[in-house]
Amino acid sequence: MKFAELSLGQTASQTVILTPAMIAGFAEVTGDHNPLHTDPAYAEPRFGGIIAHGVLLVGFFSAVLATQLPGPGSVARSLNVRFKAPARPGDEVRIEVKIVELVPRIRKAMLEGRAYVGDRVLLHISAEALLEE
Repeated sequence: MKFAELSLGQTASQTVILTPAMIAGFAEVTGDHNPLHTDPAYAEPRFGGIIAHGVLLVGFFSAVLATQLPGPGSVARSLNVRFKAPARPGDEVRIEVKIVELVPRIRKAMLEGRAYVGDRVLLHISAEALLEE
């Protein structure tokens, strides 16, 4: 998407069903084998079972930035995340993104987003992305 096609308040969203394979695959690719993500017995007392890596959820947000808003060709310049609650296998995670500021001089879009399971907020995120003309 071109910078000129963006507008304040524009939104995008995506829903992902979190699977055990996604969590295991993320652990394998990154080497993050924290037992909270890989060992149900270990994670049970604290979280009721394994939880997803927070950065896996950030990856879903990144996918929305890359494919929808601002879209292909955009380059993430910064991400700021605050994790609020865990996500578990089987959760239907909804990612929502909104443009909150546009800086034409450098073709920068400022975005705010959240990840939800139902009404429960999993994370808040803000991002800066640079775009093509």
